[in-house]
Amino acid sequence: CFSINLGYKCCSGCDIVYVDQDGNWGVENDQWCGIKNSCNAQSCWSESLGFPCCQNTKEVYYTDNDGNWGVENNNWCGI
Repeated sequence: CFSINLGYKCCSGCDIVYVDQDGNWGVENDQWCGIKNSCNAQSCWSESLGFPCCQNTKEVYYTDNDGNWGVENNNWCGI
């Protein structure tokens, strides 16, 4: 994955906690790690807008030109 060239390991999972110009980042064992490209198929449209994908919620609270929005932990998330 991309993070190897930056001196960081690849994550074993696909939980994204930060996104920058290099790619999607996670944290494992209190260390930053790069999210593998194979996880991208599991990501959703809202991450490119700075919002996470809904993990459990499937109830649509709002729909706009970008897609369907849900709420988890009092925050918007993409469905």
